[in-house]
Amino acid sequence: MDWENIRFFMAFVETGSTASAARELGVERTTVTRRMQALENDTGLDLFDRCGGRLALTAAGHNFADATRPMVEAAREAARCAAGMRPGMRGRLKISAPPALAKARLIDPLLSLGRRYPELELQITGEIGFASLQRGEADIAVRLSRPQKGDLAISKVGSIAFRLYGHRYYAEQTSEEDYRYIGQGDVPDAMPQQVALNRIADGRFSCYADDLDLQLAAVLARGGIAALPDFLAANRDELMVVGSGEPLITRDIWSVTHNAQRHQERIRRTIEVIRSALR
Repeated sequence: MDWENIRFFMAFVETGSTASAARELGVERTTVTRRMQALENDTGLDLFDRCGGRLALTAAGHNFADATRPMVEAAREAARCAAGMRPGMRGRLKISAPPALAKARLIDPLLSLGRRYPELELQITGEIGFASLQRGEADIAVRLSRPQKGDLAISKVGSIAFRLYGHRYYAEQTSEEDYRYIGQGDVPDAMPQQVALNRIADGRFSCYADDLDLQLAAVLARGGIAALPDFLAANRDELMVVGSGEPLITRDIWSVTHNAQRHQERIRRTIEVIRSALR
């Protein structure tokens, strides 16, 4: 049985479509389809239901995915171990971080690191969810929540205070009882600062925005008060803290990498750069 066919099959299983699998693997969509058809020929199993113009796993497909998943994880672990044993500051390094934080605090120091080590190829992804380190989506993830599971090396690299901010004109011209607020929305995974804001706002929202940059834009447009991190409001004279001025909430920032890679020089040095940038 051809291992490459299994690898393409599992990429489809994990991403949910041939198009997404092709993007992850860096190949044409037709290559993914051809590889999966070859796997069906190899196994003699009907792994896919092709009704309705959309591929879905059959019961045999689900069972085969469960059987081969440990092989894929073992191959990824071997790749991580090999990467961890390669010395020096070279090769591609994937870093995942919340977009607003990456733009405001991390881009400049990471680019400086890249200039010092021109053989180091940095790939920076803006993401607030947990990137799958096991699948190689990130070598280092910067997160505001501490992961609770996985074979991961986790360290605290900083903290962020969130306060209530408004446009100076809006805050000075509007009585506190008439304040309107800018929230994340009624979502099951609302950020902690938004949960705290919901208690204060008591339903008095002018709009909802699921991104910090959009919330900042709404504040700058004098749309209301939002719970923003200090770094996003820094050096903006048009903004002012409202209320007591005390942090609404303070969140820790964590760097996360796989245990197999934690001693790799490029991982260690990059995490130190991130730590210094967030002090």
